[in-house]
Amino acid sequence: MNINQIKAGSIITKSKLPDADYVINPYIGCNHGCIYCYAEFMSRFTGHGNEKWGDFMDIKDGYPMPRLEKFEGKSILFGSVTDPYNPLEKKYQKTRELLKVFAESGVKARAEILTKSALVRRDLDLLTRIPNIRVGISLSATDAKFARVIESHAPSPQERIETMRILSEAGITVYAFISPIFPFFSDWKAVASEAGKYADEICFENLNLRGGYKKRVLDIIKEEYPEKYNDFEKIYSSKEIFQTFWENEAKVIKKFMKGKKYKIYFFHEKIKKA
Repeated sequence: MNINQIKAGSIITKSKLPDADYVINPYIGCNHGCIYCYAEFMSRFTGHGNEKWGDFMDIKDGYPMPRLEKFEGKSILFGSVTDPYNPLEKKYQKTRELLKVFAESGVKARAEILTKSALVRRDLDLLTRIPNIRVGISLSATDAKFARVIESHAPSPQERIETMRILSEAGITVYAFISPIFPFFSDWKAVASEAGKYADEICFENLNLRGGYKKRVLDIIKEEYPEKYNDFEKIYSSKEIFQTFWENEAKVIKKFMKGKKYKIYFFHEKIKKA
């Protein structure tokens, strides 16, 4: 893997995401090996040319530590296009360095972390000192074999569920981000049931297929699960079929989650709340 330390002018940037005013990405790149990663488009804007996403990581350095006073009451998400607890965090500790600023500032910005990694447990000493923080754990399925196919280097689903338990028992607000939901493969009911033991909220996002990773996902499904390929591919064969499938799935989610706190992030439209 090509690893570089790069100078960054700032570390907090304005966000266009529906639930985040600002984002922090201490790294460029990610090495979880997710076949569906939408963030690979970043290669075009980071000077990596034709380098394959996952074959490089940039560690941001040289930026001034953020002054958080102007972010009072704002939401700041760690990890919009990288996992802030990717394996390099063990050595470089950029996420921990930034969390120290939040812990010591006393500013009540709404900090949020989204990760697949159990490494977030390392920073419980800081997380418990930060007001208004919450941690999201992303997972797509409880089936470890399927998870290994779609996320070859990421922690197992059970490791992530265990991380939710540990965080919750430490008093951290936790949510589960069931994303992306793979038709016929992601048993989101099982994920929601397991995660719901510890999560304060369940969020759902469907699998979108576009750009360079569409062919990759379809090829892997065809190779690993040929008996389900035709039904899977059909959902993505037209906008109308796609829309109808996920509209129906959203109805099932709403019924299943009735009385519980949840959000549905389908079609990248306005968030549908419980």
